[in-house]
Amino acid sequence: MSAMSLGIPPMITQEELITCLEIEKYINEEDVHRCPNGDVSACEFCKLLNIFSIVSRNFKLRSSLESAKLIDECHNHVGELRSSVEKLIPHLARYDFDEHVKANGYRTFVYLVKRSVNKCLIVANEINESSRYCTPKSHADLFEKLVDWNKVFRVLASMMECLVDFVTEDKVDSLFTSSSDALDRLIAMSKERSNMVGFQGKLLAFQFCKSVRTPLRFVSTLMAAYSEVYQSQGFLWSSLASSKAFLYYWRNPTERADRISKICSDDPLRFFKQFWLIQEKGVVKILSNCLGEPVDANLEISIPPVRINVTTRSGKKLTILPPSEYVGIKPIMLRLVSHKVINGAVGSGIPNTSSENLSKTLIIHCHGGGFVSQSSNSHLVYLKSFARGAGAPIISVDYSLSPEAPYPRALHESFYAYLWALENAHLLGSTAESIILTGDSAGGFILTGVTLLCIELGVRIPDGLQLVYTPQLLESVVSPARLMSLADPLIPYQALAACLAAYVGKTFNPELAQLPGCFVEGPWEPEEYSNTEVCSRKFCSLALDELDSVNLPHDDWHLSPLIAPDYLLSKFPPTSLVTTTFDPCQDDCVEFAKRLKGLGVPTTLDVLNDLPHGFLNFGRVSAECYHGVEICFHRLKQFCQ
Repeated sequence: MSAMSLGIPPMITQEELITCLEIEKYINEEDVHRCPNGDVSACEFCKLLNIFSIVSRNFKLRSSLESAKLIDECHNHVGELRSSVEKLIPHLARYDFDEHVKANGYRTFVYLVKRSVNKCLIVANEINESSRYCTPKSHADLFEKLVDWNKVFRVLASMMECLVDFVTEDKVDSLFTSSSDALDRLIAMSKERSNMVGFQGKLLAFQFCKSVRTPLRFVSTLMAAYSEVYQSQGFLWSSLASSKAFLYYWRNPTERADRISKICSDDPLRFFKQFWLIQEKGVVKILSNCLGEPVDANLEISIPPVRINVTTRSGKKLTILPPSEYVGIKPIMLRLVSHKVINGAVGSGIPNTSSENLSKTLIIHCHGGGFVSQSSNSHLVYLKSFARGAGAPIISVDYSLSPEAPYPRALHESFYAYLWALENAHLLGSTAESIILTGDSAGGFILTGVTLLCIELGVRIPDGLQLVYTPQLLESVVSPARLMSLADPLIPYQALAACLAAYVGKTFNPELAQLPGCFVEGPWEPEEYSNTEVCSRKFCSLALDELDSVNLPHDDWHLSPLIAPDYLLSKFPPTSLVTTTFDPCQDDCVEFAKRLKGLGVPTTLDVLNDLPHGFLNFGRVSAECYHGVEICFHRLKQFCQ
């Protein structure tokens, strides 16, 4: 259940591969690529390079020069990748969480490169076995895959070259880089649509576990089809499911890749906001309520926006104002999910005269969605399982979304909902002896901010905090794991940048974000304060074109908890972080876990192999994703004991 080291799982059997010794029989001595210094870890590179040499020679003998050129390009890229891997390997351990949890963005890229080489070996062997009569016309599928592999290798080679620069220039062992030159090269590469097509075509989701590839292919195809109709008026979901566009893109992965690449270049925020909201519409919303474990209570609750009076740990009285930023004062919506109806709780209709039937634990949840989309309803499939398994009620906060309500509106609403839940726990079926916060992606980020506010204002700190694939640094910086978004079918780089720009958007007003004082009525003095420490930073912000018009606050740890000062982070409750090897937020989780652990906070980090960002929502269609849901629940249950 702890993080797994990034070993390479067997992709094909030994019988399916041509060994280096067998290859030497067929090519000239000078053409043989050998493992340098007998390095076994480079063997997969040797096998593929030598097969490419054989195939290239055969095509040249048959005057198939275009095919030979393609093979030679692949050969060159793989050679570059092998060299970069050798340069990165000595540095990998520098960035691990500890000796047991060996995971970080650099390890992921080494793992991805080796997995790509192993996967391509299958295609190369098939071409080699039929090279005497193999042509792009007779074996179109094989050559289309090889074209995509060439694109993948070209992008990976450029990325790996930049990662070598990152790790070489790093002097403070931070996964976040300040290398602007390398970043400029990567940004330029990401804007070339042809570079991203390889990851979205026939090879879509090759890096993930087998059980989730078809669901990801479905989502990606749906994304391409939806892009043709999402601006239409009166569009019905049922028409999309049977549309020609969906069938066309399902059967033509290359066209699908081109379409998605175009979407990301044109208007990523508007499109992805609408696409991720599909789960909130029509029959899909109904299905969300039906899927998952059965629960007795699944209710929407409206919190009246009134002042809340709280007493701090030192006995001071504070009045917390209702959220009013950007969209005015309005009720805050919650969803109550409970395994049973408890007398006295909302929806029971029966008064409760005793606390014996109340749960001792209350779980507060915030959903993901990039700050711009989704709701508690989108996440019901696993919330029901959590509520039933933990035997405790869960309230999920439906905070206002960006860009209409940018920072700090969502944070203010979630903090306000937390305080309201403390005062009204009996209405939720709990005595609130134990308060656990859990959130995924953007939701986990918001709850990290809620925890910081509790510490600063001196109100009750939650008893446990679970963060699942959560960003911890909303600044224009780059880490190896964040580069995975360039190959991610669900959250491409352009979507990530657009969500960040929306959360701290063009309408952002710094006067509304003087936290935490702006949430409090009247004069206020910090409960926790250090005269010497402001923030902890090992890197500089970089200039991103996508954020040219965005006024990003500097050194605001409510926006970037990773840079919060030690005196605040040291007060954090026991914290569980869960991420995956291919999660663009992996490095955020690793670095945040290292900071908490270094400050003496009980911290666990689980890095799950081969799962995508958002795996909690795929638990019903993928066995490995369901196992990931079970790990999250196990960590949550530990807080409840």
